[in-house]
Amino acid sequence: MNYHLGFPGKIIFGKAQLQELPKELSGKAKILLVVGSHTVKSGIAKKILDLLSKFEVLEISGIHAEPPLEDVDMVINAGRNFNADAVVAIGGGSVIDAAKAAAAIIPFEGNCADYFYGKRDISLNGLFFIALPTTSGAGAEITSNAVLSDPESDIKKSIRHHSMYANVAIVDPELTYSCPPALTAHSGLDAFTQAVESYISKGANTVSKALAAKAVELIFDSLETAYHKPEDETARSDMAEGSMITAMAFAQSSLGAVHGLAHPLGAKFHIPHGLCCAILLPLILRWNLQVCEKELTELANLCDLPDAKIFIDKVETLCRCLSIPTGFKDFGLNKSHYDFILKNCRSGSMRSNPRHLEDSEIIQILETLS
Repeated sequence: MNYHLGFPGKIIFGKAQLQELPKELSGKAKILLVVGSHTVKSGIAKKILDLLSKFEVLEISGIHAEPPLEDVDMVINAGRNFNADAVVAIGGGSVIDAAKAAAAIIPFEGNCADYFYGKRDISLNGLFFIALPTTSGAGAEITSNAVLSDPESDIKKSIRHHSMYANVAIVDPELTYSCPPALTAHSGLDAFTQAVESYISKGANTVSKALAAKAVELIFDSLETAYHKPEDETARSDMAEGSMITAMAFAQSSLGAVHGLAHPLGAKFHIPHGLCCAILLPLILRWNLQVCEKELTELANLCDLPDAKIFIDKVETLCRCLSIPTGFKDFGLNKSHYDFILKNCRSGSMRSNPRHLEDSEIIQILETLS
């Protein structure tokens, strides 16, 4: 088996590791700090600013979920006008993806749409970039792509390049303690979906499967506790580590049909990504069962379950316990949307799904969820 591995330049994990941030910025002077709205409200942004008191800092907030191109342009323009020499992002996946894309583009010409639609290519390293997640879900601090959306076309896809890995990823579970229950559920199920899809992906390899397996085990055992008892430090730490590890896995293996379908569904109906994945996951696993029962049974055994079918049942039960709806009917999905979804679901994730899904089979899935 041949494979290539790629990770951030440095990964720092553990409680109170936020304190390492100033040291990791040594030699930098002008810091563009991109923060999420919850990060501001919770007081974490103030703590960051205090840590960075010896630097010249410009703080940017207001990044929307499923970050639109104009939000990335806002960060790009701020960074260029400020002459920033480093970008620090602290927030959920949307904040980190927007900042990651901006850091890659700021030193060069053009706006985000130029790169999103392939008019320009990323070919050189951008600004020095540090990512600190405040949710346990997307794993954007680990990956070399930024998932963005264009509201005018309802297209959601990635800008990616190997130079977009963070120079430093600091994963401090304490930053997730104030994450509200719904976001804990949505982001956690996104991480769990990524772990499962990475394990059964056509692109899986020895390293990615080992990482994904451990992530499944950590998240399956801790997510419900983190949701119902958000103050539980062990559950929060296990979720943060599981999310980080699953991103290390899927960055090497790609994902599957859940993510292939979640992108156009999320873009069309403005559904949070993790929620979209959670709605899709049990049904897609049942579709995939016939071609990857062995792998799903291996994951079941890690979760102290006897077989793949019971594993899928338990995943569905977990989704119901975390208040995940059973379909997209309440979001407005109907057959008039099927062509758009078919046109925009054939991504790398869909190609990595262990079972090839014909258009007619995707329509069956959509009909079940409508």
